[in-house]
Amino acid sequence: MKIPGGVAAIAVSAVLTTALAACGGSDSKVSVDNLQKAADKMIAADTNSCPLSFDVNAALKKAGVSATATPSDGVNPRPLAAYAMSATNATRDSPLYQRGGAVINCGYTLSSGGSVNVTLFGVRTGGAIPIAAPQLSRDAQLELSALGTFIGQKFAPGKAAVTPNGGRAAIVKLNGSGGDLVLEATTVDDGSYEKDGPIVGEPLRKLTEALGKQVRV
Repeated sequence: MKIPGGVAAIAVSAVLTTALAACGGSDSKVSVDNLQKAADKMIAADTNSCPLSFDVNAALKKAGVSATATPSDGVNPRPLAAYAMSATNATRDSPLYQRGGAVINCGYTLSSGGSVNVTLFGVRTGGAIPIAAPQLSRDAQLELSALGTFIGQKFAPGKAAVTPNGGRAAIVKLNGSGGDLVLEATTVDDGSYEKDGPIVGEPLRKLTEALGKQVRV
């Protein structure tokens, strides 16, 4: 499986790595080791079934969004129902290989139109946010300076933060075992990726925070 271009933009990650530190935890419900094992299984089986135990409809309700969600069909511009990338098969010069860990993305189509795209990043050494930064930059449409300011802040585990300039993406740092983990969420308009998705700002922040509390791997 190939991950979309945002995650592969190594240059952004390299610029921002020095500003961020690891923040491990002890919540056994979320494990970097298990995340990588799940990603390896997805890649080996070429499956697009999400293994992260999300109840997106419950999270949408908690965020005050009336729409319902079903696994995405992957029809452009909708995301795939799920895809994965693992240090196991990453190139040796990639940040993911060097830090160890994996990335799993799960996509959902909304009944009201558009899609929700949720990505879990986990690494054994260093911080997960530098790995997420290229995708976050793309999803939030942030310039490098604005991105650096946003991700340079201190994130309290379990408390989601929405990006500036329209709030097109949100992240939440997770308490987990075996390294550092961060969850990123965004929504995509069915007509054009350039348009704002159907959920932005505070509702997206609430949705991301709810999903962060649900994730199990």
